Amino acid sequence: MIRVIIGIIAAVTTLLSGGIGVSNAAPVRVGVPSPSASYFPVIVAWKKGFYTQDSLQPEFIMMRPSIVPAALTNGEIQYTTATGTAAGAILRGFPFKIVAYFSTRLMDSLVVKPQIKSVADLRGKIVGVDAPGASTHVLTTLILRKYHLDPEKDAKVLAIGDEDVRLQHLKQGQIDAAMLGPQGVVLARRAGLKTLLDVADELDLPFVGLATATSMIERQRTDLKKFLMATVRGIRYSHDPRNRNEMIALLASWLRLDQETAEHTYNVFIKGVSKDGTLSRAGMESLISERKRQVKFTGDVPLDRVFDFNVVEEINRELGK
Repeated sequence: MIRVIIGIIAAVTTLLSGGIGVSNAAPVRVGVPSPSASYFPVIVAWKKGFYTQDSLQPEFIMMRPSIVPAALTNGEIQYTTATGTAAGAILRGFPFKIVAYFSTRLMDSLVVKPQIKSVADLRGKIVGVDAPGASTHVLTTLILRKYHLDPEKDAKVLAIGDEDVRLQHLKQGQIDAAMLGPQGVVLARRAGLKTLLDVADELDLPFVGLATATSMIERQRTDLKKFLMATVRGIRYSHDPRNRNEMIALLASWLRLDQETAEHTYNVFIKGVSKDGTLSRAGMESLISERKRQVKFTGDVPLDRVFDFNVVEEINRELGK
């Protein structure tokens, strides 16, 4: 059943995204939760033809994070950008590894009513999140705690739905604050709301990378290296200051954004992009710690159980780090 569903979605995704038809290219299926600037370097590598130069044809398949472990295990996809989900699955015993990283910091912002001047002003106020345990809920509680507010006592953290719903509640004054992504931030700004802080400036918590099955590393290392070589080239190209205007135009075209939203999205992306496709030790430990908390895992977790950046590091040496 998963195979049938993925086949249908892959075809639809290729049509909607304006895929480049290359008959002699090998398809490489990448599971993604949704279109997002968090994995923008992969899109850059795709649009610039870096993959096709190595006879690879990536297919970006939208799927719920909950089915990613099964799809990766069964070979329905070769990679996933849902690295948080992959890390949680690794802690549960799945044979996966995170092999590259794109966004070392999150791209959300805390948007508030104009009269709120600081996080302390959220005492006694309502902060909207997606759902209990969702990323917006996690980020909100971490920010409140950083500023010495108890999210269970000092503010009312309310699960109200997705970003569109949270933005509407903010506009209507039904809530006082909410975590929004780059596109929501621009829409909020136009409605007279303001950004109190960017999470990228506050929390050292990795966001999105690339995970694969350990069998890919052990048995298909040549294929893995070809894919990661093009990916690293996409990473480098995406944050090169000389390419800024081109990258903003590409974001606008790919995500169907207006100029203002595309510029803001790129500015937030640049704040947290991994310059070489890896994570620092602190970043790796931070991701593992958060995932352990979410899945209620209490044992020790060696970094090499979750991460394997050997191929990316090899590529960086060859390209000249």
